[in-house]
Formats: sequence, C-alpha cells, structure tokens
Amino acid sequence: MLRVMRAFLAARGAREFLREAKGAEAAAYRLEKWPEVRGGGWRARRARNVRAAVVGLRFAQRLTVGFLDPVDDSVFLTAGLRRLGVPASFHLGRELAPAMPPAGYFAWVQHGDDVVSTSLPVKDEYIEIHRSAVA
Repeated sequence: MLRVMRAFLAARGAREFLREAKGAEAAAYRLEKWPEVRGGGWRARRARNVRAAVVGLRFAQRLTVGFLDPVDDSVFLTAGLRRLGVPASFHLGRELAPAMPPAGYFAWVQHGDDVVSTSLPVKDEYIEIHRSAVA
C-alpha cells in the first residue's frame, strides 16, 4: 500500500511539474530545472525495482491525467521517477532516416544507460538532440 501511495504522490508532483513546464500557452517547454532526486540507493538496486517504479507511475498517470503524447509522457515520467529517488534523465531525439519528410521527434526516459519508458529501439532509430542532467 505504501508503494502505491508513493507512486500517486510522485505522480501528483510530476503532473504539477509538467503543467509548469508547458506554461499557459503550451507552445514551448521550460525544462531548465528538474525536480531533485529524492532519497538514494537506487544506483545499487536492481533494474526491476526501477521498472516497478515506472509501472506504478504509469498506473497513477493513467488515472490522474490519462494518456499523454511521447514528450509529455517522458517529462511526466522523468519528474515522477526523480521524486521517487530514481536518477532518471529525459532524452529527446530526431529520426535518423525518416520514411517521409519531415523527420519525426521522440522523447524517452533513461535510468543510467537503460531506456525505461519505451520498448522502441530509440538508440538505434533516433539521434539524441537533448538530454537533461541526471542530478
């Protein structure tokens, strides 16, 4: 029960961070200052604990804000993971070889070198153009 409560509290903070990052116009993101990584010890824990945190945040996200586009989803998930103490980073990439111009963009979340927000091969199909600091 405590794990669920922590996920919903982190999701609430992530929702507020996303709302503030988008601003009133929602035309551009302001992502200069990310939430601090709370707590510690995640570096030493197994990857399945991070994946469990992702699952909990996804569940809370669907109930509180619904489905989000890939950029909003990655901003939300990064902020939520950082609030749970996971040193997560936000990444934005551009397609390497688009089937049709213009090239598409995609966002994802990493914990260390592991992509935790999607099963797409983003490191093979996108060139990273932006990355947030981890801490």
